[in-house]
Amino acid sequence: MRSQTGSRFNFIARLRKFFVQNFLDPLVLSRNPPWFDARGVSLGLIVGFLIPVGLQIVTVAALRLVFRFHVPIAFAFTLVSNPLNAAPMYYGYYYLGSLIIGKPATIQFDVFEKLLEPMMTQSYCWEVACAFAALGKDVLLRWLIAAVILAVIFGTLGYVVTYKIQKERCRKAAERLGTEYEEYIRQLEKDGGHKTT
Repeated sequence: MRSQTGSRFNFIARLRKFFVQNFLDPLVLSRNPPWFDARGVSLGLIVGFLIPVGLQIVTVAALRLVFRFHVPIAFAFTLVSNPLNAAPMYYGYYYLGSLIIGKPATIQFDVFEKLLEPMMTQSYCWEVACAFAALGKDVLLRWLIAAVILAVIFGTLGYVVTYKIQKERCRKAAERLGTEYEEYIRQLEKDGGHKTT
């Protein structure tokens, strides 16, 4: 009994350490303007909710060519969907999409999970995309409707919350340095800390 409790505690401690190192530390230790970090969280959540597992990192890398944002934070927040929770999450999308379009969900979870197996066992982006497309138009339409709605909601929420938290962090830092908030932000942008990928 003691070993189970110890191993459970050890797992929770490792999970907590992973969360702090990959999600909180980059935000708390950031020397970037609030918009830069908020954009990273937002795009990470949008990609995590909208893009299938296996295509997310490539998508974030492609977005980096167009937008300026905190890439490590975006990578971390794509983990909102991952191989461990993809089947229940994607079935939830399918079910929610069915409710939204007013048609009954005809596929049960165990069948849906089997449909996802080819996608989850592929290692190359193109193979993942092909396996995902093989789910069929009806399933993908329902999935996409829910995925877009959730991506917009959580991406927006992630941006707003992160921006407010980071703005307060910058305001306090400016106060400690005895400078105005706007001047502090201009200095961060001038120093180029936000160019960190």
